[in-house]
Amino acid sequence: MKKIWRFLIIVIIIVGTIFYLRRQPENLSSLSSQIDTKCNRILTGFGITDENVTQYLRIEKKSKDAIWIEVIKHINTDTNISDIAREIKISLEEYGVNVDYNKNNNLLIISKNGKVLNKMFFSKLKKAASNLKAVIIIDDIGYKKDELSELLSLGIPLTYSILPYERYSSFHAKELKKLNQEYFLHQPMEPEEYPEINPGKAAILLSMSENEIKKRVLKNLDNVEGAKGVNNHMGSAFTQNREKMKIFLEIVKQKEIIFVDSYTSSATVGYKTAVSMNIPALKNEVFIDGEDDIEYILKQLRFLKILIKKYGSGIAIGHINRKNLVKALAEIIPEYQKENITFLTVSQYLENK
Repeated sequence: MKKIWRFLIIVIIIVGTIFYLRRQPENLSSLSSQIDTKCNRILTGFGITDENVTQYLRIEKKSKDAIWIEVIKHINTDTNISDIAREIKISLEEYGVNVDYNKNNNLLIISKNGKVLNKMFFSKLKKAASNLKAVIIIDDIGYKKDELSELLSLGIPLTYSILPYERYSSFHAKELKKLNQEYFLHQPMEPEEYPEINPGKAAILLSMSENEIKKRVLKNLDNVEGAKGVNNHMGSAFTQNREKMKIFLEIVKQKEIIFVDSYTSSATVGYKTAVSMNIPALKNEVFIDGEDDIEYILKQLRFLKILIKKYGSGIAIGHINRKNLVKALAEIIPEYQKENITFLTVSQYLENK
């Protein structure tokens, strides 16, 4: 009898172990690294070095059934990209991965069981740098932990603007800093509809004293540590008041960071005041997702393209909570690239202005 019980216990332990192991997510991180190393060797063989790689990201990903690292590269080369894709496909056969090359977009994607392990965007080297520049800021970050992964996967330079003292504000600031991505403080300010519309607990208000305004902005910058600049959240009333804006901008100047006027009111004095104080500044020209509809967002992005081709550059703002924003950007990026429009962060644009 004891032998039977002992046998049953062993069977239960074995079955339980198998069940537990099957429930554990597959770890593809090591495979991601191996493939990245292999691809780097192939690229080197084609004469592509670190100097050709304009952007490199490693993003940790997780789903119910897998853990992996998505590697994203932007590569400038005059080498035949089809030849590179063919060589990578042959070399990776032993790993059992899918290698898909989209010739129209010059995009190479390496995946395993539907999980993207490596994504390479190829651009042909130009004899002269493009004079056409697009700057897109993504506002309202801080509410969700995983809200940035899809945008980061687009592989274009964006400036991310983080609302202070939301649940994941500090988390995103730290993560974006690790990834060497540019981020701003998205400073809430009093709107014309206040108090019916509440800009939030971290807002600066017209009723505040100089000391209160400066103290709050400094506190918000501490929460979004490492921010390269500031743009306003709401603020249609506050940005019209030159005296209050000057107080706010004194902190921006003191911290030696950038100010972008979100232009939530046509009567704003924010941009002009910043320029008069010798603060590096820009102003928003297009809100691209006033409606969360893919056709509307595409229309706005094409309008931005018209501005860029007319004036040489364009500044736009989108919002992290728009479900169709990533889809629209993914669709429009090839259009911009075909017309030799370069995506830049705010600071990159100001450095090359």
